[in-house]
Amino acid sequence: MKKRKKSNENNTFDPQKMLLSDTTPFSVQEAYKTLRTNVTFSLPGSGCKCIGITSAHRADGKSSISANLAISLAQINKKVVLIDCDLRLPTIAQKFHIRPIPGLSNWLSGDIEEIPLTHLDDKNIDILPAGNLPPDSTTLISSQEFLRLIERLKESYDYIIFDFPPITIVSDAALLSNVIDGYLVVVRHEKSEYQMINETIRQMQFADAKIIGFAYNGLNVSKKYYKKGSYYKKSYYK
Repeated sequence: MKKRKKSNENNTFDPQKMLLSDTTPFSVQEAYKTLRTNVTFSLPGSGCKCIGITSAHRADGKSSISANLAISLAQINKKVVLIDCDLRLPTIAQKFHIRPIPGLSNWLSGDIEEIPLTHLDDKNIDILPAGNLPPDSTTLISSQEFLRLIERLKESYDYIIFDFPPITIVSDAALLSNVIDGYLVVVRHEKSEYQMINETIRQMQFADAKIIGFAYNGLNVSKKYYKKGSYYKKSYYK
């Protein structure tokens, strides 16, 4: 397992990276804490929980939600591994500035023996990047090797988060419905259409996938709506 040294760079909140840090705006931190709480309450009981994250469209922000949910869970001392299962347009490695290769596809294809996890010291999570883009990602995602990999990881982690491609484009997210404890569907403000969201739900219901909730992303709320939140922020930091 490779380790990344703690960076000394200023980790400010960049909308393109969308990674949580101490400098992330208060309202954003609170939003992810709420998401974390809702997810944990939706998946009670002991043992490792597998959470799949998908969307109806590209650019809905599912990978940012996946990354920040993993960070948020790690902040409460949960052992988390984030797997980039979007083997067509992976972005997780880029968001965390880690090497994208080798990754999931390389291990599933038998090219390497050791699981190519990267540990982030500054965020206390492990990441399994997508690896080389395979000619047939569906075959790899639905393989017995992937199921064996999941069982191995469940022995070491509290949460496994899967960043899947949009389900209305490819069926990869639904292929693991028998091992995913719950799915989050990301919808984007003024972009996600009702018809496509309805199709997403239909496909997931057909696969007998358990949807635990929707993450509403991309809402640009003006400051006047955060007056109450700003008051509480001031109270917290007196």
